[in-house]
Amino acid sequence: MTPALSIIIVNWNTRDLLGPCLASLEAALAGLPAQTCVVDNGSSDGSAEFVRREFPWVELVDAGSNLGFAAANNLVLRRLEGTAVLLLNPDTVCRPGSLAALHAFLAATPRAAAVGPTLTDADGGFTITYGNLPALRYHLLELLGPHRRRWPPCLRRATFARIPDRGDRTRKVGYVAGACMMISAEALREVGPLDERFFLYFEETDWCARAARLGWDVYHYAGAEVVHLEGRAAARTGDFALAQFQHSYRLFVAKHHGAGRVPLFRAAMGLEYGLKGAARRLLALRPGPGRARNATLADNFLRQARLQLRGDVAPTPPR
Repeated sequence: MTPALSIIIVNWNTRDLLGPCLASLEAALAGLPAQTCVVDNGSSDGSAEFVRREFPWVELVDAGSNLGFAAANNLVLRRLEGTAVLLLNPDTVCRPGSLAALHAFLAATPRAAAVGPTLTDADGGFTITYGNLPALRYHLLELLGPHRRRWPPCLRRATFARIPDRGDRTRKVGYVAGACMMISAEALREVGPLDERFFLYFEETDWCARAARLGWDVYHYAGAEVVHLEGRAAARTGDFALAQFQHSYRLFVAKHHGAGRVPLFRAAMGLEYGLKGAARRLLALRPGPGRARNATLADNFLRQARLQLRGDVAPTPPR
């Protein structure tokens, strides 16, 4: 039987996360014919052997080294069958029926290039799911911080990285998170594969921007949920992830807004993260259960702000 959906999971030293992810697929597909491929980016934790032993129905592709997210997906993206392709992170667990629902929505929606589910953490809390394509105005609006929660929904959604509200509805968006992004095969043929210059981060945002320029739409589908243990896979890369995020961000800005706009975006992001970091640092001085989390967020925001002060240097990927 020809599969209706091709699933690609790029793995780098995430053996402990792969098991629950792969085990969740059968119920998530709810009978939808699918093929699943794990692309192993030269893992040293026994991931490949684990997949061969525990999940023999999965096609395993050995990339030989850490190619990054875009290049690893592209290894198999062009040759997979099906009317849609799912890019799925190993740090996800798909809820029953979720992938079948996404596929049905994609098939029934004209000019839908891609669709993503609502992403939650392990406790059911919403995590970053979708957003608008990067623009200066979103950095400036982010400076309003928690005060934006009192604004009308249309203004609360004016942000680059969006966490859904309870009762959020299906809508067109700028991009959906690449942790779980289902792409129409027809759109993929027209838009092309992922841009391999994005080693990690912004590759899905770039693809969605390219699709939009060709008249395609991207959707957040509120009728499906997938658990995303956000950052678990990226955490294996240490400080590289933070530096790579900034490098990919600048690459995106240069590609879609022009190289001359990069300094403006850097200044806006530096101001946004600097103020957020300072605010979290003050909150961390208060005793209470949120103190440790605020301290961690403060450190992260301030490191991001400091990165805006240095020139763009492509970080060396972990091998």
